This record gives sequence, structure tokens and C-alpha cells, in this order.
Amino acid sequence: MVTFLTEEDFQNFIEGHESVLEKIFHCYYKVLVSFSMRHGLKQMEAEDIVIEVIQRIWQIRKRVTSFSSLHNLLYTSVHNRTLNVIRNIKNRQRILESQQCVDEDLFCELLLEEEVGNQLYNAINVLPPKCQEVILFLLAERSIAEIAVEMNISVSTVKTYKARAIEALRNYFKDNPILLYWVIIKIG
Repeated sequence: MVTFLTEEDFQNFIEGHESVLEKIFHCYYKVLVSFSMRHGLKQMEAEDIVIEVIQRIWQIRKRVTSFSSLHNLLYTSVHNRTLNVIRNIKNRQRILESQQCVDEDLFCELLLEEEVGNQLYNAINVLPPKCQEVILFLLAERSIAEIAVEMNISVSTVKTYKARAIEALRNYFKDNPILLYWVIIKIG
């Protein structure tokens, strides 16, 4: 954890002082790029992810409750976005390989899988940060108890965040019940 950021810095971050955003950027950028690259991404891809995540957190900064949660949110978001990018790259590679085959069903299935992943990621991005964390942990097949320990909250609080997230996803996917059903099945 970065220790030279103060409570005053955090308050200024919440209030939208760009100088603190710049300070946070300089504190985390290189380490988050390296963190993303450890999953097998090229530097340019990792840099894009980190910039995208920092921009997103800047947009939702008023919902961040502490530097500790900011730190966790940065790492969790970069990790999950990295996994999504890796999955999308693998899907594109499979799509390219499938184009060489005559199997149109597989090609359509892969395209659909990538589109569903993108829609799900977009839906998760509009959730409150704690609900985002819970859903991402659930999608990573973590148990409610594991999530509670990881987030340092009670099991009932995890269940509350999960219920709120499912309700928000229901509203988000109200016009796409099949995708909603798939999400609910995935997160249990």
C-alpha cells in the first residue's frame, strides 16, 4: 500500500482535485501495468487497461470510501479487466482459427460469447463499487465466505451487496432476459 498519500489527499481526490489524481496515477501506474503484464499482456495493452481503470475510478471517486478501498479497487479492477482482455484476445484468436474452418456455428458462438462478456462488463461497471467487487468475485467462482474475508465484511453484508447487484443487473438487462438468466446462473 502506498503510504505517502494522506487523508487530506484522499479528501482532495473525492472533491475532484486533479493534482491528487496525478499523484495517484504516478504512485500506481507502473506497478499496475506490471501487475497486468504478469498475466501475459503486452505492455501497450496493460497500459491501456490501467489508464481505462484509473479514468473509471476517477468518474466514480465519490463512491470510494477510503484509500484502502481505492487501493483494492485499483488492483481488483485492473485484475478483472486484464482477465477480460485476455479472454477477448483468446476468443478473437479462436474466431480467426474458426474462420479457417467451415464451422459457422462455432464462429457465431464465439462472437456471441465475446459480446456477452462485453455487455456483462459494461453492466458491472455501472454497479456501486462494493457490488462490483462482490459480483466480480462471484464470477471468479469465489464463495460468499471467501468474499467476506477478502473484503473484510460480514457474510450478510456480502449477501446484501449481491442482492443489490442482482437487482441492478435485472434492471440493466430487463430487455435481455436470456443474458440476465445467464448472469444469475453464473453468480449463483
